Amino acid sequence: MMRRFAMLLIAGVALAQTTPKSMVEAYDAIADTILATKQAEYSIVAAILDGHFHGAQAYHNSGQFDKAAAEMALFGTEGDNAIGGIRKKLLDGGHHHHSDGEAKGTYEPGFVIIKRETKTAVLNTVAAYKQAKSAEDREKAWKQFTELAHAALSP
Repeated sequence: MMRRFAMLLIAGVALAQTTPKSMVEAYDAIADTILATKQAEYSIVAAILDGHFHGAQAYHNSGQFDKAAAEMALFGTEGDNAIGGIRKKLLDGGHHHHSDGEAKGTYEPGFVIIKRETKTAVLNTVAAYKQAKSAEDREKAWKQFTELAHAALSP
């Protein structure tokens, strides 16, 4: 009797050392969801940047240069204060799209697409655009901005 009890006890311990399949499947599904949200975050930020680029382009083409410059700056900062608030919320919750890149100084905290050096280059280009003394200078700055924007949005 004692021997049978010991065998049952050993079998029970052995069974308890495996995670139930349903729990593994649920956790795996959560992992897939977490990874998918990272791609979704990238896609929405790309759409925001695309919107600012096209807004800048429309204003530039219509001669509304101050509004074009504002859209260009929003491209460089990955959005306005409302987007910055969401970025802060994610950071406060422990979400960092590029934690390694932030640690190395490549990305600003919470930024998804625009690298630190790209942000600086875009904002310098915006300053040159706003301070342009001639249409030629403005077009030169605009061309520089479009090159930076296309490079940033190219995967």
